[in-house]
Amino acid sequence: MSNPCLKCPTEQSCCRELHGLKINDAEYTRLFAGKSEHLTVSRKGKLYELSSIGNGPCPNWDQQCQVYGNRPMDCDLYPYTMGNVFEGDGEVYATYHSRTECPLTAELLGPREKAEAMILKFLTDTYGEHCKVTVRYDEGAARLYHLARRAAAKAKRLLAGEKA
Repeated sequence: MSNPCLKCPTEQSCCRELHGLKINDAEYTRLFAGKSEHLTVSRKGKLYELSSIGNGPCPNWDQQCQVYGNRPMDCDLYPYTMGNVFEGDGEVYATYHSRTECPLTAELLGPREKAEAMILKFLTDTYGEHCKVTVRYDEGAARLYHLARRAAAKAKRLLAGEKA
């Protein structure tokens, strides 16, 4: 399977700075269970949220994605990204967005309907057929909040002398 990200002019910063990847039990067991020393792992209901320790790379990255053909749904979704996932009383509500710094976004971004179908299947598989799943594109005030947080984080890294 061809990985279009290998032609990225920013050298795959999304994989080199893993942050907030949402995965389920099956993906965690298959791809990350033996690599927890490289990760901050938070359990949020039936999902895990993974970030690399010290803004490092994904533990499956070695000059290219070593699991590309079998990568997690959240990676396959990119440059869309799952946002918030709320669980409660037999319902799950999830948001997603396309606010990434990916220079290939225009080339890689597929239709929202396809992204929503992927997320819906992932969450239905994770939570079960009995659970009502709602997926919405994140727009409005949430978008402005996200952009402000990204700008603040980038400014903090620049002030600390890190590469933007």
